[in-house]
Amino acid sequence: MADVEFIDLSEEIHRDERGFSLFPWQGRVREAGEVVRTGHLVSVQPGHSRGHHYHPGQEEWLFTFHGVGLLTWEVAGQIQERMISGGGTMIRISPGVAHALTNPGPEILYLLAWRQPAGTGPTEPETVPRPLSFGDFSA
Repeated sequence: MADVEFIDLSEEIHRDERGFSLFPWQGRVREAGEVVRTGHLVSVQPGHSRGHHYHPGQEEWLFTFHGVGLLTWEVAGQIQERMISGGGTMIRISPGVAHALTNPGPEILYLLAWRQPAGTGPTEPETVPRPLSFGDFSA
């Protein structure tokens, strides 16, 4: 399994003139209670960053539904980055992978996030701080 996996949801998102609908947990959540316990909505203002942490024994799932962000993660001391945009892609981050999400603007970035135990390590602490540096996204 990849350290960070980008999952194309284009076939699962149902769009019409009213907007879209998606069941992001369907077929992906092993324990429904974990979504209720750890699920949260996140916003990131333009020019700001959130995250800068890792989860020792939990996968983290992110679905960005509005705006653009730069996902930064670290594996074996190597920093990697990928631009993501609101719609069509969900991200699964393996346990122990430090990550951060930065909003280059101009709009607010909104995402849905949740965690679930991966069975590969301790579930406590749930989150461990890990500052990451990221590339120049101003252009």
